[in-house]
Amino acid sequence: MPLFQRKQLKNRVLLVCTENICRSPIAEGLLRLYLERSELRDTVEVCSAGTKASRPGCRPDLRAQKVVAYAGINLGRMRARRVTARDFLSSDFVFAMDELNVSDLLEVCPPAHQHKISLLLSHHAGEALIEVPDPYYGTSEGFERVFKILDDAMDDLVGYIRNNID
Repeated sequence: MPLFQRKQLKNRVLLVCTENICRSPIAEGLLRLYLERSELRDTVEVCSAGTKASRPGCRPDLRAQKVVAYAGINLGRMRARRVTARDFLSSDFVFAMDELNVSDLLEVCPPAHQHKISLLLSHHAGEALIEVPDPYYGTSEGFERVFKILDDAMDDLVGYIRNNID
């Protein structure tokens, strides 16, 4: 690499749920997998956070880790964290799992960056769902359902990102 060649800047995607231990880690793992299979693999960075994240540093729920492991995704290095003001400045896209997440994000997001926030499923042409349900208080079947919903949405989400990056 030549001494003065500039490193290509990456676009940043932030995936948000409430606690950052179930839905957003699953979405982060899936989006990384789908991006790795696309031409965007070197130009898009993915991370996740929670609007509440009452247990910062906690690993994703074991049920979330188990459901994604079947797809070859490892969430073991992820740690729960709360959305910060810096996230809005550094992210190009902020995809929330449900309307409450959107509302919480809009409360803390500077007005100049609110256009980056949207519901993840609003970019999916398939299923009629608007929100990704929170599986935390349910059984492992709820995590399987969330995985399927998010997996089905990923091609459309990658297409949306592709069509809207600078």
